Amino acid sequence: MPAEIIPAQLIEEALNAVGEAVDKKVGGRWWIKPLYWISIIVVLAIPVVYYFS
Repeated sequence: MPAEIIPAQLIEEALNAVGEAVDKKVGGRWWIKPLYWISIIVVLAIPVVYYFS
């Protein structure tokens, strides 16, 4: 499915929901938010690196 078909707002809402679920699950420890965002960046970077290599 091309990326243009998926609305950016839908992706943003999905990431926000996942972030809230993770926050509820782990109890809001200080190191969770940076770890969460780093993992999102890594997961999103994998297809980009694959595409350009």
